[in-house]
Amino acid sequence: MDIVYAAQTDSLDEFLDAYDSSQANAEVKGRSILMGALTNVDPSARSAIATRLLDDGADATTANGGVNALHALLGSARLAPELEAPLLRRLLNDGADVNAVAKGYGTPLQLLMSQFAYTDEVLAPFYDVLFVRGDLDLLMIGAFEKSAYAMAVKSKRRQGLRARMEQYLDIHGIEKNRG
Repeated sequence: MDIVYAAQTDSLDEFLDAYDSSQANAEVKGRSILMGALTNVDPSARSAIATRLLDDGADATTANGGVNALHALLGSARLAPELEAPLLRRLLNDGADVNAVAKGYGTPLQLLMSQFAYTDEVLAPFYDVLFVRGDLDLLMIGAFEKSAYAMAVKSKRRQGLRARMEQYLDIHGIEKNRG
């Protein structure tokens, strides 16, 4: 069985039956096992498998077609922010680029902002992780030739996020009109 496919589709127990720690950085057709795990549709399995892979030395800086580990996690159709916020923190601490721009998706934060099924209140655990980082660039040009901040300013749905962004920019002494 393709171990990347197993990471993407199986429960933790099913995955562990097919996996050994020497495969932590395995790739199939240029796609890492960690990227497979981060696209598992079950948030519990996604978090457990990805955490196990990171524990076994998987490379958090992995990317495929310009999409990095953060895009894969935050772009999932079914999110469980309370459960997955520690995984987001782990990916960032292990080197995933918080400001990576993927064609068509923008930055990881821009991709998260596009999750319209979720309110800012529901996404708050992810925001809590992102906004403690000093390297988060809210004015990085990404999707639609706009920054995450510019998108939040125009959005009627993301006013809670916009307030967080403005506080972050103020705290860090960053001019809001740059992006």
